[in-house]
Amino acid sequence: MKVSKTTLFLCAGMAASLGSLALAQTAGQKHSKSKRTQRPPVVQKVMPPAPAPTPAPAAEVVAPVVEVLAPSTTPEPAPPAPPITDEAARASLKAGTAANATGDLRQAEQAFRTALTLAPPGEAGDPIAWEASKRLGFLAFEKRDPRSAETFFGAEAVLARRLYFSGKISPRAFADSVQRFASATGSMGRSGESAALSFYAQEIKSRAQAEVSSQLLNRDTNDPADSVGNVRVAASGLCVVGRDPILKDRVSCEDEEGARGEALALQARQIKASAPPPPTKAEREAKEAKNKGKGG
Repeated sequence: MKVSKTTLFLCAGMAASLGSLALAQTAGQKHSKSKRTQRPPVVQKVMPPAPAPTPAPAAEVVAPVVEVLAPSTTPEPAPPAPPITDEAARASLKAGTAANATGDLRQAEQAFRTALTLAPPGEAGDPIAWEASKRLGFLAFEKRDPRSAETFFGAEAVLARRLYFSGKISPRAFADSVQRFASATGSMGRSGESAALSFYAQEIKSRAQAEVSSQLLNRDTNDPADSVGNVRVAASGLCVVGRDPILKDRVSCEDEEGARGEALALQARQIKASAPPPPTKAEREAKEAKNKGKGG
């Protein structure tokens, strides 16, 4: 069988065309396959951690409600003051004496001050005030406080003078009170007034003894100082009882001035009575003649 050249040429061309198509299809398949294999990277989303489960709320404990009251603006009434009676004052004196015996000087002083405050006014409370003032004077001496000692011993002397002239205490008790006042005044450096008060205390005792003797012997007493009469004395204007306000309703500066003035006047009368009498005319002439004889 004879094949022409033209037919061979056509067959060769068709074979070449089919090969080209096959190559092209193979290349396209490879290209598409490579596209399918080169996918973009997958971005994974990171989710936040799930919140921990909230525990179930515990059973609520209900505390008891306490009602707080606001402070009252109305002031509470002050406790009633102790009654000013003779019994209350004497009870304070007794408590002060007991505290002093145990060495509690602060409590003793407070009790004696209370007794002085609770003593009834006037003559009814003077004996208690006299005793309380004396105790406070002794306490001041124990505390080495001569100023307060003079204050309370001065009040004691003034009250003692009042009680003596009303016949409620003995002359010795009065003299002892005056002597304590004299000692306290001397410790403060006022020697002149201290000497006058000491003389006053001694004179009170002497006159009391003379009064007893006159009653026993049935004769009048004769004191030369009484015949001197009034004398003028210069008393200082010092008022020791006015130092402590607790004494203001019990004694006054006028009372103290009267006691000091009486002591000074009595001392002055005694000094004048004890002085030798003035010489007579004959005695003066004899003395002058004697002096001339010595001079010649």
